[in-house]
Amino acid sequence: MDLESALEVVEEQFDVVFLYRTETVENYKISKDFRLSTNLEHNLENILGSLELEFKNLNPKTYGIYPKADEPAFEESLPDLDHEIRGTVTDQTSGESLPGVNVVVEGTTLGTSTNIEGIFELTVPSLEETLIFSFVGYERKEVPLDGRTELTVELSPQAFVGEDVVVVGYGTQQVETLTGSISRVAGEDMTASPAPNVAGNLAGRLPGLVVNQRTGMPGSEDVNILVRGSSTFGDNSPLIVIDGVPRGNMNRLNQNDIESVTVLKDASAAIYGARAANGVVLVTTKHGQEGSPVFDLSYSTALQRPTQLPDMLDAATFAEAFNEAEWYRAGRPDRENFTPFYSDNAIQRYRDGSDPVLYPNTDWVDEVMLPYSYQHKINLQASGGTENTRYFLSFGMRDQDGGFRNNPTHYRQYNARGRFDVDLTQDLTVGANVNAIINERTYSSTATDVDFVNILQANPTLAAVYPNGLIAPGRLRENPLLLDQRGFDNMRDYPIQTTVTANYQVPFVNGLELNASYNYDLNNQFQKNFDRPYFYHEYNVNTEEFERRQYGEEIQLTDTYRRWRESLFNFRINYQTVLGYRNNVSAMAGFEQQRQEFSYASAYRKGFVSPAIPQINVGGTDPEDINNSGSASESAYNNFFGRINYDFDMRYLFEFVFRYDGSQIFPEGNRYGFFPAVSAGWRMSEEDFMRDNFPFVTELKLRASYGEIGNDRVGAYQHLQAFSFGNNYVFGSRDAPGIYSNTMPNPDITWEVSRKFDLGLDLELWDGLLGADFTVFTENRSNILTQPNLSVSRVFGFPSLPDQNIGEVDNRGFELLISHQNNVGDLAYRISANTSFARSEIVFMDEPPQAEDYQTQTGSPLGAGLFYRTDGIFRTQEELDSHPHGSGAQVGDIRIVDINGDGVIDADDRYRAQYSEIPEIVFGLNSNFRYRDFDLTLFIQGQTNALHYDGEVAQLGGSDFANTPHYRADNRWTVDNREGATMPRADHWQPGATDFFLFDATFVRLKNAELGYHLPARLLARTGALSDVRLYVNGSNLLTWAKEIKYKDPEMGGQFGFNNYPPMRMVNFGINVTF
Repeated sequence: MDLESALEVVEEQFDVVFLYRTETVENYKISKDFRLSTNLEHNLENILGSLELEFKNLNPKTYGIYPKADEPAFEESLPDLDHEIRGTVTDQTSGESLPGVNVVVEGTTLGTSTNIEGIFELTVPSLEETLIFSFVGYERKEVPLDGRTELTVELSPQAFVGEDVVVVGYGTQQVETLTGSISRVAGEDMTASPAPNVAGNLAGRLPGLVVNQRTGMPGSEDVNILVRGSSTFGDNSPLIVIDGVPRGNMNRLNQNDIESVTVLKDASAAIYGARAANGVVLVTTKHGQEGSPVFDLSYSTALQRPTQLPDMLDAATFAEAFNEAEWYRAGRPDRENFTPFYSDNAIQRYRDGSDPVLYPNTDWVDEVMLPYSYQHKINLQASGGTENTRYFLSFGMRDQDGGFRNNPTHYRQYNARGRFDVDLTQDLTVGANVNAIINERTYSSTATDVDFVNILQANPTLAAVYPNGLIAPGRLRENPLLLDQRGFDNMRDYPIQTTVTANYQVPFVNGLELNASYNYDLNNQFQKNFDRPYFYHEYNVNTEEFERRQYGEEIQLTDTYRRWRESLFNFRINYQTVLGYRNNVSAMAGFEQQRQEFSYASAYRKGFVSPAIPQINVGGTDPEDINNSGSASESAYNNFFGRINYDFDMRYLFEFVFRYDGSQIFPEGNRYGFFPAVSAGWRMSEEDFMRDNFPFVTELKLRASYGEIGNDRVGAYQHLQAFSFGNNYVFGSRDAPGIYSNTMPNPDITWEVSRKFDLGLDLELWDGLLGADFTVFTENRSNILTQPNLSVSRVFGFPSLPDQNIGEVDNRGFELLISHQNNVGDLAYRISANTSFARSEIVFMDEPPQAEDYQTQTGSPLGAGLFYRTDGIFRTQEELDSHPHGSGAQVGDIRIVDINGDGVIDADDRYRAQYSEIPEIVFGLNSNFRYRDFDLTLFIQGQTNALHYDGEVAQLGGSDFANTPHYRADNRWTVDNREGATMPRADHWQPGATDFFLFDATFVRLKNAELGYHLPARLLARTGALSDVRLYVNGSNLLTWAKEIKYKDPEMGGQFGFNNYPPMRMVNFGINVTF
């Protein structure tokens, strides 16, 4: 064993640090069987004595090692260590002493650690040094000596979430005085996942937040976010606010830049006005703090593959099912009079693989999909500041491959952020926050989701690749392996988001502060879609040759340019004071003006001579080869808002907020709306009777809120007469361009109004050992714009009727969060569980009369569909003859229930489903553990009370030769499998969507898991630069249990069948270095 390794063993055993020159020890070897006694210096004498090396005790935890002859030179190279420092380190919250805390002199390798009583002793060269204290689970702290030799240092536990102050609308607020229904999560909790999507990482973490990831397509992960479910017929997505600026998408953010995410769920969102009726998601990015520069470098590589893909039919099973379907379509003739499409000989050849050219057995998923693909991330951050200047800088890069073998799918994103705050004077602070992004997405020219249709539905009796390596045509001549030849769809975004701020503390009025900010966002997007003919080979049975063929005739190119531009000016006045005896008052009033612009231009060409140059100017010049289009729009908002907070002794709490909103969506007389909200709270735990009788109750708060919020997320300018262009006028012998009115305006449209009421309880016991938050809520959404269908005559002079403010929806439910955290020896842990329930009900929508009451949407949840009720399969002809059935029904078909009992199966036998695709109940379980230098995070997420209709899996043996999963085919009814079948026959008949293929979408998923290890600080102290190195492995979507949807990822949703790009399972390896 080399000497340096042996010294590391001694360091670990006796918790000391050795100082030496590398050349002093690098050439020495010792016996690998050396034994250590309990005496440190005796061990050193045994190890070093025969090597002409000596040691010297520099302080209780530090030893110097040097050659005997060079001792004076070595000592001269050491700093003068003649100042003894002694101190105690304690937990700031509990006051308990902390053993094992690392204490290092800044900029040197000198260091030690606290003993079992939290005491340390250290010799330093100067009393002007700065000591750095670090300990897993606690905030890093820098303490200047300033001439002192005795220290008492308190370390603050690292908060699992931002526990003292929470971000609210246009400001922050202490948790103790909070009266609204607000949930929050720290940014570091979200980075414990390799999943690329910021919004997707919120799933299950916050009560009341419903997050479903429908696809995993790189760069276009479709994440559906709802706050407390759905409450309106139109857009139900929440308002996204990033660093105080409303922005539509948080997925462009670098996850490492996020400091916290806060969700406003109740009437407190009223302060954000027209677009906040569906809740508000506030994202706060990191900022610099005073102190020495801190650099953080992280790198990770992830292996990714789809969470679950359907197990599609092999060639022989597909052929058998197709023959059955053909027999049914032929009217079930006698077998001797029926010629199947696939002969018995062919099916056997598919099964045994004896002729892979004419009778292949193709697993298209295996042929087209990679076993796994890669995602790489790198992130560099720098932060720090002086007394007057603070900065935060970051750069991030994400590079993600698609999962196909021959497909251009790829995504790359660059993020660069700079945030600066400068105290120009004692009273004036200015700041700038700039975020620049480059997004580049490349897909096949046919769209990646379409590629999955071609993969999963591809006919397994057709070859993907011939044995000689030539690519075959595949189903419909759309072999997915040819997609790299077909062309590409490339989209590049260049958003720049800039915010400048100024905060002025008025010196002559104590507590008065003026805040101003201006934001300018610009995004230029360039899209190029290039589609060209491609070549494949087809086997000619007669010549026994593979003939090269071309699919497609025209080379086509579309160049599209889009530009979004948005500016926002905000000015606020803040004032806070204390009146009399513990009456705390604060007030804020503000004005906001916003302007948005969008423009679009597109150019199309065909007639290219060659695909070598995919540029517009190379295309044809014939007018039939050219097409151009474009459009532009703009919108503006003016708003006034304010908030008043009052509390007495932080015990009795009151808040009032308002928003006076103006929107160009509505006619002039209805353009402005006033939307107020009020909330109150009582901290019972601050009462004497609680402190005296229930001292274990740390916090007990009752809170309630009520308010109104407007919503203008509806079609614009419905109060104006709309016209369309068309060739509808004849002059002489030809049509002439003209315009016509295609709808009737409604000059009376106005704001949709949300009325929210919340009642909640916040509880904390034994100083945070146990915590609980419980909230019940109701919401009434009225004045919803919807078409009148019953109250207006069908004899009308327009193709459609104007919307009116007549719809109404109720939404009610509850939220629960339970948490437990504790320290047991060296183990620190926190466990939290949350769940929420939200059920919507349509109160009125002026729907046309239904034949049956059970079919109406009124009284049903939003999004609940109509389905035929089923109760099994017709297994025999006797069953079929004895039950009502449709005219096309046969034995082996689904048995439809005659709900109204009229003896006829028709549309009147459909019923309204109990649930929709939006889950009513979501839940999550988050566990964090820290043991010495190790940390472990486990996060479980799930949903229930949701339904998922999948029409794709219903198909089997269709005439389009589309493949289907084994799940559907292996359990089908056949003449030989009457009683054991759980699925209908091939090519079964059904009158429409039935609940036979309406699945319970309940699932539970191990969403994230992470294991990390911090290198010991005493090893890092040698470097003189590194303060922390953490190695970790994490994963996302690791395990899933689904109640009924077992053939694909249950989170995808029924609207996509199994053809969408699935969510990805990732395993990620990474390193974080802080210096």
